[in-house]
Amino acid sequence: MIRLRSFAPRMALAVAVVVLVACFLGAGWGWLRAQDALRQQLDLVLAAEAEGLLRDYESYGLRGLSEAAEVYTRRRGPLLVLLQGPDGRTLAGALPGTPPVLRGFATLQAQGSAPPLRALGAVLPGGVNLVVATDLSSVDRAALALAWTPPVAGGIAALVALGLGFLLAGRLERRLAAMSGAARAVMAGDLARRLPESGTGDEFDRLAATINEMLSRIEALVAEVRQVTDDVAHDLRSPLSHLRQRLEAALARARDPSADSAVLEGAVEELDGILSTFAALLRIARAEAGAGREGFARLDLSALVAGVAEAYAPVAEEAGRQLATDIPPGITATGSAPLLRQALANLLDNALAHGAGTVRVALRTGPLLEVSDEGPGIPAAERDMAVRRFYRLDRSRTTPGTGLGLSLVAAVARLHDGELLLRDARPGPMPGLSAVLTLPPGPDA
Repeated sequence: MIRLRSFAPRMALAVAVVVLVACFLGAGWGWLRAQDALRQQLDLVLAAEAEGLLRDYESYGLRGLSEAAEVYTRRRGPLLVLLQGPDGRTLAGALPGTPPVLRGFATLQAQGSAPPLRALGAVLPGGVNLVVATDLSSVDRAALALAWTPPVAGGIAALVALGLGFLLAGRLERRLAAMSGAARAVMAGDLARRLPESGTGDEFDRLAATINEMLSRIEALVAEVRQVTDDVAHDLRSPLSHLRQRLEAALARARDPSADSAVLEGAVEELDGILSTFAALLRIARAEAGAGREGFARLDLSALVAGVAEAYAPVAEEAGRQLATDIPPGITATGSAPLLRQALANLLDNALAHGAGTVRVALRTGPLLEVSDEGPGIPAAERDMAVRRFYRLDRSRTTPGTGLGLSLVAAVARLHDGELLLRDARPGPMPGLSAVLTLPPGPDA
């Protein structure tokens, strides 16, 4: 049922009221204008008739003028003629009442219910007064007929507006009811539900498409939160169990200081690992929430990458690996220096921990930052999952790590409106891994 509190009926009613008010105001103005124009035309007619009678007077004298006045009287037409002597006595013709001596145009108010007269008077030689008149009822009727045209047209327009408004309201009610039902389903927990679209591409479809994109993003985020919760519960269960066992062992051997020291050192290592995991999760969450954008600035990316690579050269050498760099000077970017250093450090940690051979760091204009190695790489089917939190390849489960390194790099890339691409470094049975981080250019690029 369409109620007046709905938008379309209220707007249609408001438009109808405005149209009617405007039409009635226009009717009043039109009546005045029409009456004025018709009276001007009537004055022209009276002037033409008076001019003809004056010519008769010039040709035939007062007697001929009197005969002409009597002819007008016998015709009983709309024009009336009166001749009055200097004493006001009627010489010929007739008018309702006894008008005063007239010179020029005047409106005469008749007695009783008779309509008013529009008259033109002229004083002839000898004091004779010639009056030509006609009643104004025809003018008023014509003006009134013209004045009623806008209200009638406005009334029809108002009815049409109301009808269209209620039809539009019905359609809006149906579409909004469908959208409201979908929104309530989402609120009830059905995150896969989407707002319906009619396919016409109108404003409602564009709004529904925008909201559906938002719902898709919310669904993905909720699914990711659930996955993270499950992964945190799964990945932290073992270290927390180990920590509990170590502390129980320390309590059981409370009188053996050397044993207690070893157990507590192991417990500290377990706690360090847990804290590292939570710190990585916090950094990822902050990056995905947009924290750090306020620190964006123009960066000398060449100097930043060279500094991180120089710091990791001893680490690679200690691991029996080589670190090769190809970093042209003068490449700039816009972003957060601490987050980009952390992202590059994670890529180098990943390459040193899970790759093999020479680790190469290359910087290209664009800018593009690439870290590659000569290890087994990541199968193409697992690359999308590799950037998820806590995801680890089967061969990497025995090596230290939390599975959060590439997730943080991907989050930093998204924060910088960039992207993390994983691909083979080269063809062959040991394709290696090439991790490419795209970034927005600097302001002078």
